[in-house]
Amino acid sequence: MRDGEEDRGFTVTDRRGRTGSAAGSQPPPSPSPSPGQPEERPGERPHEEPPAGPVDFSGFLMSLASAAMVHLGEPLPDGRTAPVNLPHAQEMIDLLALLEAKTKGNLTPAESSLLANLLYTLRLRYVEKAR
Repeated sequence: MRDGEEDRGFTVTDRRGRTGSAAGSQPPPSPSPSPGQPEERPGERPHEEPPAGPVDFSGFLMSLASAAMVHLGEPLPDGRTAPVNLPHAQEMIDLLALLEAKTKGNLTPAESSLLANLLYTLRLRYVEKAR
């Protein structure tokens, strides 16, 4: 920076959705909550959980396996049970099998063992539910 000059940075102008006379209009009002529902404030979501730790491959595998288990009708942590959806469960199992094939030789022994065990368990439960 030279002497006497101010650091002005740069300016961003957001022109999305603004055409003609709409440029000066206010955004539409947000819908009011239904009776019996708590009001949701911007930036807040009901039942928001604290952020999880860093994502790793084992956590990713467990996420896919959990989705498959839900589609197989296993109970959710809150006790509810989702309906059995075999095509979606099969898709999750196929994704895990694809990951197994594409990552062969690149996983740690623990990751490889976890993936093999998840696939074995999910395939067994899928066969049980398909009967």
